[in-house]
Amino acid sequence: MTIFLDSFGAIVPRITGGISATSSSLIIYIIIRSEKKLSTIYHRLMLAISITDILGSVAMGLTSLPMPKDYYPHQYGQWAGARLGNTQTCEAQGFFFVFGVTTMFGYNAMLCV
Repeated sequence: MTIFLDSFGAIVPRITGGISATSSSLIIYIIIRSEKKLSTIYHRLMLAISITDILGSVAMGLTSLPMPKDYYPHQYGQWAGARLGNTQTCEAQGFFFVFGVTTMFGYNAMLCV
C-alpha cells in the first residue's frame, strides 16, 4: 500500500502546500513593501522563487481534487481524497507542479552561484 491510497496522502500535502504558498506570499509582500523593492538581484531572485513556489505548492496542495471524476484505478487501487476534475484539470495540475518545482530549483541554483 502506498501513501497515496490512504487519507494521510490526501490531507498532509494540502496542509504543507498551503503553508508553503502562504509563506511565499509573505516573502513577496515583504519584498514589494521594502525600500529597495526589486532593485537588487537578490530580491528579484527571491521574488521569482516565491512565485514559482506558489505555483508548485498550490498544485501540490490540490492533491486529488483535479483528478478526473471517472478515473478508473486499474493497478494502483483507489486513491484517497475527492476527485472533482477532468483530464484537463489533471494535466494543468501536473504542468504547474512540474513547472513550479523545477523552476524554483533552478532559481535556487542561481541564488547559490
